[in-house]
Amino acid sequence: KMAVLLAVLPALLSLAHALPNGYAWGCLSISAHLPFCNPKLSLDERLDDLFSRLSFDEQLGLIGPNNRSGVDNCNFMDAGVVRLGIPPYMHLVETNTAVASACLGVNQCATEFPGPTGLAGSFNRTLWHTKGEVISNEMRAFNNIGWHRGTWDAPKSLIGLTGFGPNINIERDPRFGRNSELPGEDPLLSGTYAEHMVQGCQEGDDPRYLKMVAGLKHYDAYSVENNRAGRSVNISMFDMWDTYLAQYRIGFTKGRAAATMCSYASINGVPSCANDYILNKVLRGLWNRSDVVVGTDCGAIDNMFNANHYVKNVVEAVAAAINGGADMELGDLYFSPPSSQGNNSLTKAIREGLTTAKKVTTAARRVIANRFRLGQFDPLEDQPYTRLGAEQINSTAHQAVNLDAALQSIVLLKNDGLLPLRTGKTIAVIGPHAVSTRDLLEDYAGDELCFNNTYDCVPTIGAMIARFNTGGKTLIALGVEMDGTNTSHIPAAINAAREADVVVLCIGDGHGDEYESVDRVNITLPGVQHAFAQQVLALGKPVVMVLVNGGIVAIDGLINDPNAIVEAFCPSMRGAEALSMLLFGQANRWGKLPVTVYPADYVNQVDMYNFDMALAPGRTYRYYTGPTLFPFGFGLSYSSFELACKQSPQAFDCDVKNTGPVAGDEVVMVYHRASEAIRRSVNHPVPLTKLVDFERISLSVGETGALTFTITPDYLVLTDENGNEVVYPGVHYFDITRGHGPVTTFSITAPAYEVVRNNTV
Repeated sequence: KMAVLLAVLPALLSLAHALPNGYAWGCLSISAHLPFCNPKLSLDERLDDLFSRLSFDEQLGLIGPNNRSGVDNCNFMDAGVVRLGIPPYMHLVETNTAVASACLGVNQCATEFPGPTGLAGSFNRTLWHTKGEVISNEMRAFNNIGWHRGTWDAPKSLIGLTGFGPNINIERDPRFGRNSELPGEDPLLSGTYAEHMVQGCQEGDDPRYLKMVAGLKHYDAYSVENNRAGRSVNISMFDMWDTYLAQYRIGFTKGRAAATMCSYASINGVPSCANDYILNKVLRGLWNRSDVVVGTDCGAIDNMFNANHYVKNVVEAVAAAINGGADMELGDLYFSPPSSQGNNSLTKAIREGLTTAKKVTTAARRVIANRFRLGQFDPLEDQPYTRLGAEQINSTAHQAVNLDAALQSIVLLKNDGLLPLRTGKTIAVIGPHAVSTRDLLEDYAGDELCFNNTYDCVPTIGAMIARFNTGGKTLIALGVEMDGTNTSHIPAAINAAREADVVVLCIGDGHGDEYESVDRVNITLPGVQHAFAQQVLALGKPVVMVLVNGGIVAIDGLINDPNAIVEAFCPSMRGAEALSMLLFGQANRWGKLPVTVYPADYVNQVDMYNFDMALAPGRTYRYYTGPTLFPFGFGLSYSSFELACKQSPQAFDCDVKNTGPVAGDEVVMVYHRASEAIRRSVNHPVPLTKLVDFERISLSVGETGALTFTITPDYLVLTDENGNEVVYPGVHYFDITRGHGPVTTFSITAPAYEVVRNNTV
């Protein structure tokens, strides 16, 4: 009977999509006749009417968790307003790589995308937008059928339409435990990734409504796990605007993200979730986004008096948060009223004159306004998104997008001609990542990826290579574990390598090495993997080294001997399949590095807790002056390409020709370099070079494609010591490159000083 039920469950659920179950919709019953349910009125008129009917405690119930709900308070199920027909609503669903959810059935779990680092390496705006579309399709579907998360509080944790992702903190230091969640080290790349993913999430066929709410994480300067709750970092105005705010400006002003999660980080002594500067002055003032809902990271208010000691007690903490710009609280019950089993601290703060009821109303109004923008207070009949059902979840179309994403997220770092592999050979696939499943996924993968709540449905690299090696023999061996010193499996792996025509050596790190709450202490291969790799390479066999990792791994001493090196990052559910397609030449859609691969000693030269980007030897490709193992933007192909560019007053126009033997993709990047005269004339750091534009192009054999890079003032911008973005008079150079090979350089002479963005508030 259970087997039959599982077989028909998706079909039954798909029937339910004709009309949503009503979860989260506020005007389906007793309040349908009231003005706030009238879609002909303006949003402000509707909110005015609704709030005229709410008590103060009811407002508090909308911005703090309801401890009676049975839902984890970090997921934040509010109290709703039952007497007005407004149901409780859960505000936190992670959407960095998938809609965090339980599976509907076998092979019907949320589409899980490759880790953002690899995905950013695609340098493909269209792909990022499409990822957002897939996530919003599935989020709407889960919401329409009344589905839930896969967390301990299921099935009460009903999925709403508010998703938190993408996470766009900068990969400032390769030891940071959550680098696997991030789209790289460059602010423009990360911001553009956010812009297009958010647009894909929020924008759909019906311009009247948000398709979902996308919230950027973690705003701001979140880059350390060790003592994250209590640590305050010192950041200059230059670094704040040049590195830590730059990608968020793009995500909020161009992507129009409707929400954000303030981070655990304290910036210059002020917690992000009480930071008037970044929340009120910058986000809502300078960037004119007074509509953005700010939710605290889980427990961030508690940190203010128990960890970083910004204030003395909980009453001062809630006042600091609401005054500083936070709207809703995740994790604690300090905003929540007694009716939600909260401790009513906001009411106490108002009585003590530390904040005002007006600020609470403003916060609650902002929170509920996004639900109006989602259509949750409008009639259902003519809303197209309410018709998305279970057929959307991991659909054939979504699977195809996911595979395409994985193909573009893997980087070819070295190839002496061994690749592509020929089928029909004896291939040894060895190393911990030959058989890994969970470790192919980034830190914040979805709640449930396989229907049995294991990782059994995640294909391994070894199994996939065996599938693609038609007519051949594939030997799979662990060799060594990801961590630890157990060497008992090495003989079997070495024997497999000796027997093989080709060895695919799969090494890297895993979920146990870097994750939320744990930073790495070094960036070398964990356990005894390095020594194992040396043993394999000493055999003299043809070797493809495949790296799977979140943050980069330093492979000093292992670069010269392999015939080919591939960086797969966290390739996820379709990753082993995509890797196999690439290795066997069934696809040629490689990406580029969105990060710098430093040598192992780099971590001994920089203080993990110093946020000065230019302090010698510097951080990221923009400021790092030392040697690299592989530079930012690097990546090879099975094809060769010719790049011919010319300059006009308005643009750089480039022709890209595929001169190689196979069809393939190429990425063209434009970098800005300030002249030495400009460098000498300013009293602040100047990047060595910085990315200002990029495009990806697909070309068949012999085909030529045209790319146009339109010159804007942003191409010439530098950040001054006060955080203003300015153009300095003088010569500015622009390097156009494929990440390797010849570089075309043009120059533009700026006639006068210009302030492009005045960031003074």
